[in-house]
Amino acid sequence: MTKSMKILLGVLVLIIVLFFISQSRQKRHLTQSTDIFSITMDKVNSFDILKDTLFISIQRKDTSWQILDNDSLLIQINRINDIENKVLTVQRESIVSNNSKKWKKFNVDDSLGLKLTFYGYNKEILGEAIFGRSSSDWQRSYVRMIDENEVYMTNENVLNRLQLRPTFWGSKPAPPPLPVELDSL
Repeated sequence: MTKSMKILLGVLVLIIVLFFISQSRQKRHLTQSTDIFSITMDKVNSFDILKDTLFISIQRKDTSWQILDNDSLLIQINRINDIENKVLTVQRESIVSNNSKKWKKFNVDDSLGLKLTFYGYNKEILGEAIFGRSSSDWQRSYVRMIDENEVYMTNENVLNRLQLRPTFWGSKPAPPPLPVELDSL
């Protein structure tokens, strides 16, 4: 092997080694996404949404859903589908703080945050978290799990799917059709 071939081979080996070192360092900077809730909708019997003193509870009744203490509105099934397909599948990504003194800054304390709790058929808590609005990224929100100090950024904003107004969840039923009178000829 000539001297120039040895140098070329050495440079090639050096480039390959540097490439693998670079790849291993870049893996540290990847965002790790994990599910916030590890439950499915068929295990959920009810869920509560609470913000400060405002509260709404949605409960399963046989095969349908109802707003607790509100019998005049029928649940819009697309809202329940949003809970199943968007809220239960939202993921937490990068940690933004582990300091409980900064909860207000991220809107995840008990007074500013929106608390979501899922209950099973035996009234056991399946999952609960506090969501807060991000002031810098409207497509995402912050989340803090109950009894944890860590605040995470979510992969999408689910706050718009968790409203406290009963009319967001339900609509008035259509009035019954009027009886048709037949004209006598």
